[in-house]
Amino acid sequence: MDTLRYFPDGGKNCYNVGLHLHNKYILRAGFYYGNYDNLSSPPTFNLELDGEKWANVTTSLSTDPVFHEVLYFIRKKDVSICLEQTQEGQVPFISSLEAKILNPGMYSYMDINTALYLERRTNYGANQSFPERLSDYYEAFSRFWKPEQVQNYRNFFGKNKSSTSSAENIPPYLVLQSAIEAKNVSDSIFLPINLHDKTQLVAYFVLYFYEPYPWPPANDTRRLIVSIDGERKNITTVSRTELSDDCAVVSVYPVNVTGTANVTISPAEGTTLPPILNAMEVFTTIDFSKADPSLHFYSIFYVCLYLFGVAVWFN
Repeated sequence: MDTLRYFPDGGKNCYNVGLHLHNKYILRAGFYYGNYDNLSSPPTFNLELDGEKWANVTTSLSTDPVFHEVLYFIRKKDVSICLEQTQEGQVPFISSLEAKILNPGMYSYMDINTALYLERRTNYGANQSFPERLSDYYEAFSRFWKPEQVQNYRNFFGKNKSSTSSAENIPPYLVLQSAIEAKNVSDSIFLPINLHDKTQLVAYFVLYFYEPYPWPPANDTRRLIVSIDGERKNITTVSRTELSDDCAVVSVYPVNVTGTANVTISPAEGTTLPPILNAMEVFTTIDFSKADPSLHFYSIFYVCLYLFGVAVWFN
């Protein structure tokens, strides 16, 4: 992040990035001002993806870089990523641009009409000394997992396995080894999630629940209710052994949210252990259905392909 390219002529400046068609990707743009121009005037500008606004980039004099990330379905040969000047004298720049292909089944509720803008990806229970960016051995998809300890809950580490889990979205075990836990069986975990935009948005939530080793006694049960803004979305049981799946993943989409989304994890009937949470991802949507007429064709194509596969399977 110590190097950058800047665009003093203003206007709109674009990169055309060639990626594999009909695949989901993580796209991440990074910005680190670092007072490179000795003006102590960090700029603000727009970031665009295939003609749609991706984000408003607001840089600062902070030593921390700014990242904007989306999950995106690739439907044409070259993806256009543009930096657009929005105010005179505010010079757009970019420090890094990354693209990482995802497995087809990851983030399965995502559709080809919609990009998922990352609001947060949190590794609960881990302290600030834990790295956000893990090696490819532990995190095969280059995702950043921000460590966060939460007051009023128990923050803890367990023993972990190596590599990644086989659960939905393939979370790293290094992330699943830490968690927050309510102090009592009857207590709930309450997490307010602040969003980048205060207008009404459509959100995609993914919550990861894992029982780090050493496991509790076999006769104990951990059953959880997941609610968002007071509305019950899911009831799940966290397994304790390798004989059953190691990680319970709850995906909730679509959810209408405004400004702040309130996530609550409550004890379900029959639980003998307090609520727990290991990690969570929160995305909001960017609509691309009007930006590219070919989307309608692709939607029909994939529905037909799915129905054909079902017909062949039954035959």
